[in-house]
Amino acid sequence: MTPLPTQPHIGLIVEGPGDKNGVPVLFRRHLQDVGEYRDILGKPIPANGRGSITTPKGIEGYVSVAASRPGCRGILVVIDSDDDPVCELGPALLPRAQAVSKVPVYIALAERCYESWLFASAETLELGLTYDEAAHAQFAIKSGLHPTKYVKPVWQPKLSHRVDIGLACGRSPSLARALVKLDELVLRVVSDFTMAG
Repeated sequence: MTPLPTQPHIGLIVEGPGDKNGVPVLFRRHLQDVGEYRDILGKPIPANGRGSITTPKGIEGYVSVAASRPGCRGILVVIDSDDDPVCELGPALLPRAQAVSKVPVYIALAERCYESWLFASAETLELGLTYDEAAHAQFAIKSGLHPTKYVKPVWQPKLSHRVDIGLACGRSPSLARALVKLDELVLRVVSDFTMAG
């Protein structure tokens, strides 16, 4: 379920169609683990690849759309860091995003890619994988699926559902940071529910 645009929610901006399906599954799993069962994740806004967000006026357009939804209480932008250092990319994008939003905006960078978050729980993905910090996560997942093709919109939500959040956070600092940011935004939304009740 997804809340209506008028209901209090967290706006999500994601990199592409696979993330559109996978990120909410992963985040809802985390929310359930911490005892939050309300529908507070807004319908994700997918970009057409990371370049659409990092290009001039890119992130600004996506954030403006998310912030314009009446129930939006905060925005979480989830993209891959790829080869960029997260300590540079995040600080470069954040002021651009905040300049066009009246609600808090956080940037969550999957270091190196979303598959790295999934692969951090390699043993629970049911692909016969063993975690190796030096492995290329997407290549490892593709190898584990072979001969089945890795189609992101299909496999990212399936694999996100299999992730052991605690295990993955222990191996992926970028996932742990993303969930801390999510928790901070959850507090804003929950306070609205409390005031309404």
